[in-house]
Amino acid sequence: MFEILYKDPATIARYRCAPLMEQRERYLRAVVAWGAVGEIARRVARTQLVLMELLDLPDADIPVRLTTVETAVQEWCRNLPAVSAANFRRYAFRWLRFLGWLEEPVRDAHPHARQVESFAAWMRDDRGLSEATVGNCCYESDRFFVWAAGRNLVLADIAIGDVDEYLAARIAGGNLRRTSAGAVAGCLRSFFRFAEVRNWCRPGIAACIMPPLSYPDRPVPKGFDRDEVEKLLATTEGTAPVDRRDRAVLMLLATCGLRAGEVGALRVDDIDWERDMLRVFRPKTGRTDLFPLTPSVGNAVMDYLLNVRPDVGRERALFLTLLAPFRPLKSCTIGTIVHSRARRLGISGKRLGAHALRHAAAQRLVDEGCGLKTVGDFLGHSSPSATATYAKIDLAALRPVADICLKELLDDTA
Repeated sequence: MFEILYKDPATIARYRCAPLMEQRERYLRAVVAWGAVGEIARRVARTQLVLMELLDLPDADIPVRLTTVETAVQEWCRNLPAVSAANFRRYAFRWLRFLGWLEEPVRDAHPHARQVESFAAWMRDDRGLSEATVGNCCYESDRFFVWAAGRNLVLADIAIGDVDEYLAARIAGGNLRRTSAGAVAGCLRSFFRFAEVRNWCRPGIAACIMPPLSYPDRPVPKGFDRDEVEKLLATTEGTAPVDRRDRAVLMLLATCGLRAGEVGALRVDDIDWERDMLRVFRPKTGRTDLFPLTPSVGNAVMDYLLNVRPDVGRERALFLTLLAPFRPLKSCTIGTIVHSRARRLGISGKRLGAHALRHAAAQRLVDEGCGLKTVGDFLGHSSPSATATYAKIDLAALRPVADICLKELLDDTA
């Protein structure tokens, strides 16, 4: 392996004579198989030598405590540039995890993990729900039980008051709005309905879980206006790989109104270049929609494919991370792309995630006079009620019309 990475005989000999050659070489082969180019693999090899010296490997106690590694890495990175320090830290921890030599604390758990697993299997196998729905319901159930475990509450003893207290605490914490709280309540209601049938909990809890009131006259979700969308896209006009990738992502979000998860799930094969069509799978509805591939979006995606996207063999996901090991972009990463660039522009007073671009695309259609059926089909909504929020009347825009009508009425009366 070292003969592939280096040409200088003295350098090759230094790496081959260092301790843990088999463990180092095994990981380097895996890194190259994941798609790392030569320079990245050489950085990993240098990190391995430094880390062995810092931790006194292989003579140190294995597995190595997380705090020990943290202290050693921080000391070494003290005088390094931020990017070099981040790379060293990433390579060091990934190698130790690959070998199973890192002793990490167990994440917060709860005593009802098996019940949640059974709930997931029931949703997936018996009800045929999408993986997105299964994941959301399990995430909210796990989060509730972690909260309950902190109060020494077990499933058999939980009452409706405990669920209400949990929802109130989430809302009071400021990270859960009324609409989102309704979704959380729906996930918990589904789990407790499942648990009641199996006599795991007190009967009647599911029927009593009520979401907070959602007022019908709540304002339309604030998305980016047109000027902000243009400024956001302008931040990606550079030639750096991150700019080229992010431009393709932002163009799909802003032009097609896709959800972050839908962009992350796109595959190379979903683009029909001959017909200029984009095939989008909707996890929430389970259907596949076709979008016309406009020249601006197509050019941005093509530029990314030709100049940025790494050749990683069998991986067919459209958008990948920029550093090895190359992985498909997650929804949270796509949201961070939008949020970080909006923050740099100084945009505030609204949500700055990927969904804000979706709202902006929908509002643009409404402003241009498209009917709600058209907007709903464009957004992939399965219910008209999901689109109805965009039907709110802009009173400021309506006032001139009312003034005209009132003037005509007064003239006729006279």
